[in-house]
Amino acid sequence: MTIHWCGTGLSAIPGLRRLIEAGHDVSVWNRSTDKARAAVGDLTDKIHAFDKDALAKLLKPGDVVVSMLPGDWHVPLAELCLGTGVHFVSSSYIAPEMRALDEAARDKGLCFVNEIGLDPGIDHLMAHHLVADYRASPAFDAGNDLSFTSYCGGVP
Repeated sequence: MTIHWCGTGLSAIPGLRRLIEAGHDVSVWNRSTDKARAAVGDLTDKIHAFDKDALAKLLKPGDVVVSMLPGDWHVPLAELCLGTGVHFVSSSYIAPEMRALDEAARDKGLCFVNEIGLDPGIDHLMAHHLVADYRASPAFDAGNDLSFTSYCGGVP
């Protein structure tokens, strides 16, 4: 079984390094191979330029694709996994298009796992509490614009 890890952004690196260091067979796919080499090149030489067709040629039943790519890639990669008998994992929320693949994945005995990582939904809960605390505080000003940025997530 090979883990095909797609994407080497900041939230991807700790989990990716942990898998490689543990001795798992991991192939790393990223738009920029230089960026991937900077992140994990000290641990592996299995680094590929991300290309869906090139990835498809290397997938074997029982492999796992981990998508740490932008959200618009999750469904196309999951569909590729469905067609090749490969399991799929992402840290992203479940879009209706992804949910629509659930029955077919189950019928093929595949695991499609989404919303993994440190904060699936926790950021929303924290935002709600922070805004509620602010609104209840003496500093509250109805004229203020509120924003919230979550700096956590991904695969720890």
